[in-house]
Amino acid sequence: MSSALRLVDISGKGRGFVATEPLKGGQVILRESPILVFSAYPLKRSRHPTYCAHCYRTFPVEGSRDQTPLTCPSCCHPEDAAQFCSTTCHSAARSSTHSPWVCASLNYLRNCSSLLDNQAEERQVQARYLVTAYNLAIVSPSDFQTLMSLHGDGERYIDIAKFLQLIISSLSFPGELPDLSVEMIAGLLDKETNNSFNLMEPVRENGERGIRAYAIYPTVSFFNHSCMPNACRFEYLDGSNIENNTDIVIRTMHDVPQGEEICLSYVRVNRNYIDRKKRLLDYFGFNCLCERCKVEANNESNWGEFARKFVCENEKCGGTLAPLNPSEDGYSADCMECNYCGSLTNRK
Repeated sequence: MSSALRLVDISGKGRGFVATEPLKGGQVILRESPILVFSAYPLKRSRHPTYCAHCYRTFPVEGSRDQTPLTCPSCCHPEDAAQFCSTTCHSAARSSTHSPWVCASLNYLRNCSSLLDNQAEERQVQARYLVTAYNLAIVSPSDFQTLMSLHGDGERYIDIAKFLQLIISSLSFPGELPDLSVEMIAGLLDKETNNSFNLMEPVRENGERGIRAYAIYPTVSFFNHSCMPNACRFEYLDGSNIENNTDIVIRTMHDVPQGEEICLSYVRVNRNYIDRKKRLLDYFGFNCLCERCKVEANNESNWGEFARKFVCENEKCGGTLAPLNPSEDGYSADCMECNYCGSLTNRK
């Protein structure tokens, strides 16, 4: 973790990060690799994924010798089989993210009529996540313990967990049987909801983006929320950094004084007051009491200047803008990058 951040107890919020020194706008204050990544696609898909099942880069991957995706030979449903951008990713996945146990488990789930019939596709994605989480316990017990230490008691997921527990407990686990209780599964589901980040697909022609995967970054999960944040996150799945392309990068949006709390927005900042309040309560279980919400609750607004400086104006975007890292040569402090559409613009 950067020496520019300190984790402290914050009244009414729990723990959060504050700046230990004055920070410049655009400064990278944290870069973290995920402990867990899983596909956002349901188990039975209407179309093949357009990305690698290990590194999540979009096909074809620039610089890869394998221009045709490699299909996992052990997946019993060719139309739903895991695909990889290279022999390197396929080999790496076999000992980690798509181990023989994961492959066999997903094959079983794709034949499970109680999961596939008359159930929302969300249940399929949740079942995929549980396989990923239990695989983490197998291949990296320390990372699984980190996952279990994150916020989420599972109370709101008990009913869903009762259904999924019947399915997951039917899997054939290697070695000692893990904790497959309803309470454990509910807790895992809640921890994912509270702490995961969306890894997005490229921007489509209509300006929208779908979700290709979800990832959990334990340190980043300690950033608290504000509807007028002073930092935002970026991911560069299809960027030039081949080794760590699933890393998340946190950059400040403007200069931050020493001692100020560093906050991200858990929702799109251009959403209105009612929409933000509902999403934060439904997904994260809290009522936001940030300064913006306090003002807008009285039908007033302190939003105009913030929006002019830090909200992308591209049609159908509304992403958050942050200056490029001041250490990068060739860019002025006015050059802003959107964390949603990726566009660069000059703002003064």
